[in-house]
Amino acid sequence: MTRMRFVAVLCALAAVLAGVPAAALATVLAVPAALADEAPAWDERGEAVLSSAEALEALALLPDDNPAPVSWAEGGSRTGWFGESWEDVDGDGCDTRNEILARDLTNADYSRAAGIQTVEQGVGEGAGVCPNATVWFGTLHDPYTGATITFTRGADTSAEVQIDHVVALNYLYAHGAWAWDARRRLLVANDPLNLLAVDGQANQDKGACGPATCPVGSTGTNSWNPSGGSGWWPEDDGYRCTYAARFVSVLAAYEVGVPEADTAALREVLEDCVAGGDGAGSALGEAERVVGAVGHGLTERPGLLAMAAVGAALLVVGIVPRVGRRRDLRRRRARAQRR
Repeated sequence: MTRMRFVAVLCALAAVLAGVPAAALATVLAVPAALADEAPAWDERGEAVLSSAEALEALALLPDDNPAPVSWAEGGSRTGWFGESWEDVDGDGCDTRNEILARDLTNADYSRAAGIQTVEQGVGEGAGVCPNATVWFGTLHDPYTGATITFTRGADTSAEVQIDHVVALNYLYAHGAWAWDARRRLLVANDPLNLLAVDGQANQDKGACGPATCPVGSTGTNSWNPSGGSGWWPEDDGYRCTYAARFVSVLAAYEVGVPEADTAALREVLEDCVAGGDGAGSALGEAERVVGAVGHGLTERPGLLAMAAVGAALLVVGIVPRVGRRRDLRRRRARAQRR
């Protein structure tokens, strides 16, 4: 994306965030004739991702973190802060989930009839949330894991492909969105720039995490920490550069500051990407990512955390005496040699 196009995108988004009704988004996203060919419509905002170099520059310009004083449960969690899931914010008669599925799946089928039906053939065949363009079947090449997933719409199967908020809503809340107006929160929850169709389990594993921290705990239990946890990165290292650039693109578009740990993690990855790497970084960085993933799993399962603590204690108890015995043995051997 050219720098001129990115400026146009930010100008358009600024107008949207001013509180313009959803039905008027087409007018809001209009730009002067000189830029008309470069400014994307709402459904095309998913393509407005900064390059690694641009993201690195944008990262340095983010505002300071604005941590939430209480956990989001105090205001109704997802629905209370960001509205119902998958609103039709652009007023085109189709919910956000189906729009993202249509964008990210290959061989999308818009009818339950035999064979693959195009969106034109699927008019009137859809569910109530998207009567003319419901995605019933398709194939996802998952960016997070590299797996290929067959999607089938249904009560027992739809969750295999989920729509991820690249910058999770609870994370956004924890770092500034708690102070936004309702319109702005509704938009970021449905913004194609912040959404990807992904493997359902990978989405669940990610939770509300950023690259290095996650909001954890609750005000009710006096355990709220907007910058706890240990962060998350996609399993497929080949996607890390794109993920970091997209993450920063959302932060920049909505002017969200983040904890220094997340800033440092994003900077390290983007610097490696700009230098021609894949963003995976050094062996130490990879080790930290693995340890962080294990740590996140333990914090989500207190029983495992307790077992890990006991295991660590037993390990120390076993190692210390062993080290002491080795030292005694070396001393006895030294004395024997002197004799």
